[in-house]
Order: sequence, then C-alpha cells, then structure tokens
Amino acid sequence: MRVAPWARLVGRDLRRSASTFSVAAAGIIVGVATLTFFLALSAGMREVVLGRIFPLDRVEVIPPESSVGSVLSLLGARTPGIDPEQIEALGRVAGVRAVAPRMRLAFPTAGRGGRAIFGRDVGAGEIPAEGVEPARVRPDLSPGTFFDDPDPRASHRACRAQSDCTGGEYCFFDAIAGPEVPNPTGRCSPPIPAVVSPYLVEVFNGAIAPAHNLPRLGDVLLRRAEGLVLEWDVGRAGLGSARRGTPRRIYARLVGVSPAAMELGLTVPLAVAQRLNREYAGEDAAQRFSSAMVYVADPSAVTEISQQVRALGLEVRTSGAEQMGLLVTAITAILSLASVLTVVVASFNIAQVFFALLAERRGELGLLRALGATRRDVAVLVLGQATTLGATASLAGVGLAWGASQLVNHLARTRLPAFPFKPEVWFVFGPRMVLGVLVFGVAACMLSALAPALRAAQLDPAESLTGGV
Repeated sequence: MRVAPWARLVGRDLRRSASTFSVAAAGIIVGVATLTFFLALSAGMREVVLGRIFPLDRVEVIPPESSVGSVLSLLGARTPGIDPEQIEALGRVAGVRAVAPRMRLAFPTAGRGGRAIFGRDVGAGEIPAEGVEPARVRPDLSPGTFFDDPDPRASHRACRAQSDCTGGEYCFFDAIAGPEVPNPTGRCSPPIPAVVSPYLVEVFNGAIAPAHNLPRLGDVLLRRAEGLVLEWDVGRAGLGSARRGTPRRIYARLVGVSPAAMELGLTVPLAVAQRLNREYAGEDAAQRFSSAMVYVADPSAVTEISQQVRALGLEVRTSGAEQMGLLVTAITAILSLASVLTVVVASFNIAQVFFALLAERRGELGLLRALGATRRDVAVLVLGQATTLGATASLAGVGLAWGASQLVNHLARTRLPAFPFKPEVWFVFGPRMVLGVLVFGVAACMLSALAPALRAAQLDPAESLTGGV
C-alpha cells in the first residue's frame, strides 16, 4: 500500500474514533508527562548538586586524622600535614591531571569591613583563610588582576596612620593598637589580594544576608565588592592568640570569586600563607600543606585514585557527592517507576480499545482484503494508528510536563525564600531525555497494538464480509 492512501486511512480511522482514542490516550499523556517531569527535575538537581556543590572532577586529599594527633598538636607537637614529597607523589598517580596544594593559616585571625557595600562595617569575627597557588585562581579573575604576595617588608616607607600611605597602599601595622602598644608603627603596602568561593557567596545570600538584614550579593553588588578592603587582625581573634609573633593589623582586598577558593573563608596567594605561618606558627607550619585538591582526568576513576591516595598514607575527604548522587538517583528511579507503570496500564487499555474497534470494523477490514490489501497492509494500518496515537499523546505529555515545570519555576522564584544554591531553573529538558521519553511513549502504544494488529491480519475476507466467525 502506498504511503498517501495509507496515511489517509490512518487519519480517517483516528478521527472517526477520536473520543474513544482520547480517553485511551489520557493514560499515556499522564504517564509520559510525569516521567518527563521527574526526569527533568532529576537532571536539574544533578546540575546543582553534582555541578555546583559537589564537582565530580576533583577530590580533596588530607593528612590522616587521629584524636592523638589533635591532642599532641594542642600541646605544641608537630601538626598533621602533607609534605612536599607527598604532593609530588600525588602528581604521579595514574589518572591525576593536576594537584593543587593548600595551606591553612595555623593561627587565629579576625576581620571586619564592607562599609562601601553595606553602609557599615560588618565584623566577621574569626576568619578562616588558606593559601593556594596563584595559577589556580588567575583564570577566574579579570585580566591583569594582581594575585601574588605584596610583601610589606619590601617597602621601606614607615607609617603611623593610614594618611601616611598613598597610591592605594595601607599601613600594615607592626602591632595592634592597645594598652600594651599605644602608638604602633607599620609599613605602607598594597593590600593582600584575596578571593572567595561561589559557595560562600551562596551561603551569604541564602543565610547570612537575611539573618542580618543585609543586601544579597547579586551581579551588580558582587562587581562592587571586588575591590572591597578588609581590616585583618592576624595573630589574635577573640580570646585566642598565636603561640608566637606579635598580633598586628594587615589589609586584604577582595579581587574576585573563584571555584578554587576555600568554601568558607578567604583564599590568598600561597606565598602569603607561608610567610604568615612562618611568623606566627613556625617553620614546620610554613613547609607542610593542610590539604591538596587533586583534579582527575576521568571522574569515573575517582574510586581507584582514592585507593592509590590512601596507599600513600593520606586520606580522601568525603564530599558527599556520591551519597547525594545516589539519593537523587533513588528518588528519580522510584518516581519514574510509578510513571512507567502508568504508561503500562494505559497501554493495556489501548490494547482493549483496539480489540473492540477491530470487532466493530470486521467488515471494513474484510473489504480491504477483498480489494487487494495484504495481511501485512492490514497489520501496518493498525500499527500506524497506534504509532500516530502514541506520538500525539507523548508530545502532549512532554508539553504538559514543560508547562508544569514553568509553573513550578515561577512559584519557586516568587514564593520560596532565598537559600544557598537556590537554582533559577529547577528543570533541565535535555534533547536526549526528551527523545527517549517520546520513543518510550510511542513504543508502548505500538506494543499494545501488536496483538490486535496480528489478529486483524489473520481475518478471513469472506467470513468478515458475511459476518461469519
């Protein structure tokens, strides 16, 4: 049978039984819509959880932790750390494309600032900070941004107040003013460049800003924040103080946001962390690293690489990515299974509809056979009706899911309060996912009509035309 007559017959039969087929297709529409909705939501959650919160292309390596080591470090013993030789060994592990050592400041610090952004200085209390290699951060900064150690010891210009320094420099005091140091002196120097992580920005916008009635750091405010100068007291914070060195005030300037920065705190050039650790915590703290970020070439090889890392006497800090990914997968599987069952039940209903219609149209099918249609032509005609019905219902289901997702996105933007990593879009409709759902819906309809199609192909023309059984 030629395509044009075949298509006309398929369209005519579908129109004649439009109401019957609409009821039968309702289950397919609902099943495909819910399946598409949940798969798109899962893809959106994976994009947030595994793309923004827990990147899969890196693992954090830390020294072995033990309660005994922690107690000994409090008594002044050597603190746990990663030696430079171990950093080199990590770089030789198969599958590792880069290793970025990190050095935590091993003494108390405190800071305040933000008047230019918030209208008042915000005290941050103790500020965690660590140093990283400048090469890890520079690609995320504006071209020409300085990110290195502006060692104030290189300056020979003494100062007793900020007014003594010009050209964007600040007076790095030799000690913090107080009863014991009534008139501190210092040296003029550019502020230390610092970056923060996107995670910290999200936490600030979602938790800190609402709690303290501060504006959220949107794109405009974030650009203004770059250049923000913080007063940074090193060697003392609250009731804590460093074991050595004189507490003093230095200055740090925020120069950008980088995924290579520590999650909660300031990230400075590695040379700055080494210099300050040497001054306030000793030579050992300036030579050993607190952690290392290991970047892998293939995320699927993380488990094998973790085993090799442990063989070097180090540990891998669990980020929660595997657990979160498993949770998202499990929830998606359960909800998708319910959607698939809806489609399966609907396909049984469609099969019953086709059996009933074939019983009504035995005469028409017999006439087609008498006029020269083959058994194959009759089977293809029934399957064509099922394919068209499945494609129409599946497209309607995908459209319904997309409309529902837009409604949810709107309600989430307007009704949900801000929280860390709140996505602008909760659903991701990938082309492969949409195509797969459409194929599934069409295949379900075709399979449901397969038995009726074979039954129709086996009808005897003479019996059909005379009403025989």
